[in-house]
Amino acid sequence: MRSLTMIADEFLMNLPLYVRLIIIAVFLAVMAVFSYRKNLLTVSGIITAMILGFIVFYIGKVSGIAVFLFFFLSASVLSRISDSRNTVAEKTGKRDMMQVIANGVPCCLMLVLYALTGDVVFIGAFSAALAEAEADTAASSIGILSRKPPLSIITFTPVPPGLSGGVSVLGTVSSLAFSFLIAVLNMGTFGSDLPTLLMIAASGFLGSLFDSFLGASVQVHYRKKDGTLTEKSVMDGERLERARGIPFIDNDVVNLLSGMFASAVFLAMSAVL
Repeated sequence: MRSLTMIADEFLMNLPLYVRLIIIAVFLAVMAVFSYRKNLLTVSGIITAMILGFIVFYIGKVSGIAVFLFFFLSASVLSRISDSRNTVAEKTGKRDMMQVIANGVPCCLMLVLYALTGDVVFIGAFSAALAEAEADTAASSIGILSRKPPLSIITFTPVPPGLSGGVSVLGTVSSLAFSFLIAVLNMGTFGSDLPTLLMIAASGFLGSLFDSFLGASVQVHYRKKDGTLTEKSVMDGERLERARGIPFIDNDVVNLLSGMFASAVFLAMSAVL
């Protein structure tokens, strides 16, 4: 049975190219104004999101932009839950260009590969990348509400709430739930089967765990004057001492790598199963 978005996809593809481009442009303009007024993105973030949104809408059509839009709006809501509580993250509040790139490039790359090859496996990989980004956002945003302090995914010792690499039961369950939600949305838009749904959910969840592993191992962290760790390199006008990690691997780089990892896991599962 075809979904409503698949019917809309067919209608869209029957329109002249210039009409499709006008529809995409109007939609993106509306979303840009909405994002600006709701303070969801910085100006650079809006421009970047419009570029990536064009790729998603043009290649993925209505089904693709529906999944992408759900991630964007839900992730923005989830992030606002934790912004006021997270005192160690490098970036809070409006998402900037690098944050949009980190979360959006992996899924857009999968759509480009789909356009070049025509292989629908890349549609699943597209949703797997978004499932990872959604799962990671849910893990950090909901996990920070946990009454118990998070533990390092590597050493299992307590870490400050909100610090990359820390995991909690609440955050892990939320990660799995929201990854599954994106997988269900993929079935409701692209009409994927149950095995594909399960592979998307698993890939997104594993990508979120990989994100935590990178956060605890190679992501750069700094030491505050009281000895605790933070992701902020500068506090109160003073540059902090690097405590661990590789200097150029910040949270944005980790998010980008984790999205690519989730897509790769999905492609590997599809090749084997």
